[in-house]
Amino acid sequence: MKKIFYIIFIFITTIHAQTIDLGKADCNATAKEYPNFFASFDKAFIGIPKGVLGRAKPFYGTYDQALIKIPNLKKYTKKLPTVVYMQGSGKFNSGKIFRKWITESGYIFFAPNTHTSPKRVTYISPVPKRVYEKVHAYRQAEIDLFVRRLGELPFIDTKRMFLMGFSEGALATARYSGDEFVGRVVLGWSCEPSYYTDYPRIGGKESDPFLNIMGRDDKYFGTQNPWNNRYNNKGHCGDALFRFTKAKVVILPNTGHKLINNPFVKDEILNFIQLFKDYRVNIEAQKIKESKQTNSNK
Repeated sequence: MKKIFYIIFIFITTIHAQTIDLGKADCNATAKEYPNFFASFDKAFIGIPKGVLGRAKPFYGTYDQALIKIPNLKKYTKKLPTVVYMQGSGKFNSGKIFRKWITESGYIFFAPNTHTSPKRVTYISPVPKRVYEKVHAYRQAEIDLFVRRLGELPFIDTKRMFLMGFSEGALATARYSGDEFVGRVVLGWSCEPSYYTDYPRIGGKESDPFLNIMGRDDKYFGTQNPWNNRYNNKGHCGDALFRFTKAKVVILPNTGHKLINNPFVKDEILNFIQLFKDYRVNIEAQKIKESKQTNSNK
């Protein structure tokens, strides 16, 4: 009887989540509730590849620092593929490593400085799900802010943008329901209901490229976390991505939540981005070609 009740509960909450789009949050409304919210972009963690404006080496720092050290940055018009990275709940430690990998590969890197607002909710798990959902909504507002602001910068190739996230940021990456990103990289979150959320719905299209990397021994979203005992989870996004035609799930043995310790993670991420960075551009080019052929046959 309890099992039947639980299944009904999950069904109802899923319908509720679909009715209320949890994959979108307005950045301007969020800024009214959270002082200094916009600083998450102004002080964003960024990486600028070498060669931009003649730089001999990459720039690593915050966006406001970059505007001082690279004064003509906003005038740089060569568009570069860009990765928006959503960090986990803690410090930016893993983000520094991801930033280095991505920037050295020739991509622009931008990540919200997620703790700029003094009212931004933090937690030590486990906490009630309403606390997590408040954080998840905040992270959606960050994505909304970055989509708007990055679209104003002449060096951002908006047709070659990827959304990537780790842990807390991975849920935000998967849940986001906008279509501005070519593909998504979800690291350290299993796309399943758990102690962390009852609404694990993926916001992307089934044709969107999607990479999920999980450590088999992930202490939060793996199969061994006692907080998730009642969910019978598998510890990866495989079931959630069943209908996705360009999805890949990587499960790494002898690997926990901290994926950067595994030597295969770097190549998995960079190969995925390289494989799909021209995906949207190629689709648009093909549509134009087909349209011209159709018109010429009339």
